[in-house]
Amino acid sequence: MDWPKPSQISWLMPLAPRENPALLSATLDCLSRQTLQAHELVIAADGPLPEQLIGVVEKCKLPWQLHGQSQNQGIGATLAAVAPKCRGEFILRIDSDDLYAQDHTAAVASALMAEERLGVVGCQLVEVDTDRRSRYSARRTPTKTSEALRWLPWRNPLNHQTVALRRQALMDAGGYRHCPGFEDWDLWLRIAEAGYALHSLPSCTAAARVNRHHRERRRGWKYSLSEYGFYYRQMREQRFSTILAVAACISRLPWRLAPAPMLAWWMQSGLRGSPALDTAWVTELIGETSGQPATRQQQNWKGQQNS
Repeated sequence: MDWPKPSQISWLMPLAPRENPALLSATLDCLSRQTLQAHELVIAADGPLPEQLIGVVEKCKLPWQLHGQSQNQGIGATLAAVAPKCRGEFILRIDSDDLYAQDHTAAVASALMAEERLGVVGCQLVEVDTDRRSRYSARRTPTKTSEALRWLPWRNPLNHQTVALRRQALMDAGGYRHCPGFEDWDLWLRIAEAGYALHSLPSCTAAARVNRHHRERRRGWKYSLSEYGFYYRQMREQRFSTILAVAACISRLPWRLAPAPMLAWWMQSGLRGSPALDTAWVTELIGETSGQPATRQQQNWKGQQNS
């Protein structure tokens, strides 16, 4: 498969003022090691950044540009303002606290270039639980557009921190918009509505750091109300029928109100997706970025990958 040219690629990274400087530094280091480099790193700051974060950005040698908002507006509104500034034909969403294998940019950007009607493509996601000695879980997503379309009303069919977007598809769909907690899923629906395909690669080249706070944000009445708002908006815009929207909300409510340990069990469960097989690169990066030797569990994982 041919690779796109760097001039065709933009990295788009939303950055909140509360982010951890050490994790941001690790993410930027992952980008600097990519086998295929982007023409630009566009950083979308959701409000004024503290000096520590600005210092980390200034020290990196990537071709970065920082676009800040005068106040916190939320990721959707921030990306709506900044994403159009990306000049690349292919825009890769990068999370500021996640890890990426060296071939991530090449894999997802090449997939977009190879299939003209593919509007957005992601990959499988490894989740590293930092509260549980870096225990691995995974969130598997559909590798065929037909399956992704079946997921769309019920579950988010893409891992947002893994995706590459075709710029034209993003523009045809109307771009990002304010949709608290669901700005990515909302965008995938509109990209599909615009006639583009979407799916994930079977490979795993991205890893998300998760912990108790990450899980807590996805439960409770406040999150359920945001979920209701998302479904109501899709119903009002005639993407979902009333019956489907109500059924989907009801089916998801028990997990939102379940005790935190139950939600933690679900996120680690094989029902959600067995851990992907290609995790050796994650183990290596965790050891490098933490400055600590790999735990016995991580070493066992690495041994399993090499066996």
